[in-house]
Amino acid sequence: MAIARLFAPFEGTRDPQPLAIVRIAFFSGLLLHFAPSLIWLDIGYGHGAVRADAWNHWLFAHLSHTPPALVRVLAILTLLALVAAIVGIRPRIAAIVGGLGCYAFTSFNSIHLQTLALVPAWAILLLWMICGGGANAFAPRADHEREPSLLGSLILFQVLLAVLFSGVEKLLAGWPWSNEMGIVLAYPRGFMVRDWVAALPVLHGPVMSTLLTWGTLAVELGTPILLLVRRTRLAALVVYELFFLGIIAMLEVPPLFYFIFASVPLLALDDDQLATVRSWVRRWGRRRTAS
Repeated sequence: MAIARLFAPFEGTRDPQPLAIVRIAFFSGLLLHFAPSLIWLDIGYGHGAVRADAWNHWLFAHLSHTPPALVRVLAILTLLALVAAIVGIRPRIAAIVGGLGCYAFTSFNSIHLQTLALVPAWAILLLWMICGGGANAFAPRADHEREPSLLGSLILFQVLLAVLFSGVEKLLAGWPWSNEMGIVLAYPRGFMVRDWVAALPVLHGPVMSTLLTWGTLAVELGTPILLLVRRTRLAALVVYELFFLGIIAMLEVPPLFYFIFASVPLLALDDDQLATVRSWVRRWGRRRTAS
């Protein structure tokens, strides 16, 4: 019975809409991240461009000899695959073509593309290549077409583990005793923090920076666990979403980071909780319309 409960989240079916939302958010993040370099190819991939090796060294060494016309074709195929995934056209094939293209171009030159958000991105792309799915939610009969649970649960656990171990690493690095958020917030304008953060004195005091340090640890260590407990799931989801909204508002992180980490916890919600969230959204929409 214990083994059955352990594997239960990966079996059966689920409401297709959360996975479709994650698909749209994730591949939109990839498109925003990669499109500038894949449109203006000469800047990063032209002859004589300054390049950096961060992923596959073999590709880094050999892609520099690729004819420019072929590089252009590969860039177009990669962009089209990402758009197809966003729209929901053959998600597995789109993930294979788009994922291989993104990985190849990042290996070709990582200067304009390298970010820690690529680590979970490669894992999610690999899961999508293997499992496929995520295109049912906006079909005409979406209410009658449930999605297998495997892909959504694998993506959810992969991201929650990344958040949890981010907190563990911060704990091992001595965050509670070094006031690391105070160091981050002290960076000069235009580097790491957004301009409004650098200009707001209240954020730079020891009390606020200590609260932000401990708050970061509490969210990263606590919410991945609380999201898996049904009784605490909705409250943990609200705290989690506010946390990552705060990150994107305060720090200069790429959209890909937010689109991955903010969208995926929706996959933790069961059918009843999804109905509750939809009710919240409808009430909020009616209030906005009335005002």
